[in-house]
Amino acid sequence: MARTDLQLTNNDIDVLNNDFIISESDGQHVQDTINANVGWWKETYTSGVGVMSYLKSKNTAELSRKIMIELKADNYNSSPIMTFTNNGLLNINPNVTL
Repeated sequence: MARTDLQLTNNDIDVLNNDFIISESDGQHVQDTINANVGWWKETYTSGVGVMSYLKSKNTAELSRKIMIELKADNYNSSPIMTFTNNGLLNINPNVTL
């Protein structure tokens, strides 16, 4: 069963007919977990990967491990796949299933 939450577009809550739109949120949840730093959420202050702190780091194994740990804590099965493009950009596919 997919999780649902407020639908976001560009980090803004979507509204239709003066009401919030509820939609499947697994993709957004995974993205938020990877982007969030530890301490961003008061309810789960130890959650978050903090992907930006790995900027210019070549240690993709540590980043992959951190993503896997955080997503497993949220009851996802994850085996992150990380690849570098020809121009040096890192692509992260969290490879998530429920």
